[in-house]
Amino acid sequence: MSKTIKTILIVAIILGVAVLLIFRSDLIGQAIAALAGGFAAFKAKLFNSSKIDVEAEIDEIETQHAAKRKDWQLIIDEYDSKFNALKARMDYLDYKSALISKQIVNLDTAEKEALKKNADLSDDELLDWLRN
Repeated sequence: MSKTIKTILIVAIILGVAVLLIFRSDLIGQAIAALAGGFAAFKAKLFNSSKIDVEAEIDEIETQHAAKRKDWQLIIDEYDSKFNALKARMDYLDYKSALISKQIVNLDTAEKEALKKNADLSDDELLDWLRN
């Protein structure tokens, strides 16, 4: 419908409601319901303001959603891959940390033996050791 016909319909509905309110006060609820129904029909494009092919619109939305789901799945796979890589690096670091801790314990015993050996040295032997 053209814009002028819509305007005429809206004005006619408003005048009809005003006439009902003035002459029949017992029909106020019905008038408000009719006005709300008319507004809802106008908003729902019942007056054929645009021809919408609902099936085509649904298909378009479904294809958009399928593309978005595919993108989301790619992002999920990417983050899962990054998470697994970080987890593997953490496991490797834990292994290296345990290995270094073990070496430190062994090094401490070796240092204790060296200190014990140095404590047993005489003053002349210590001087010879320091000169070399």
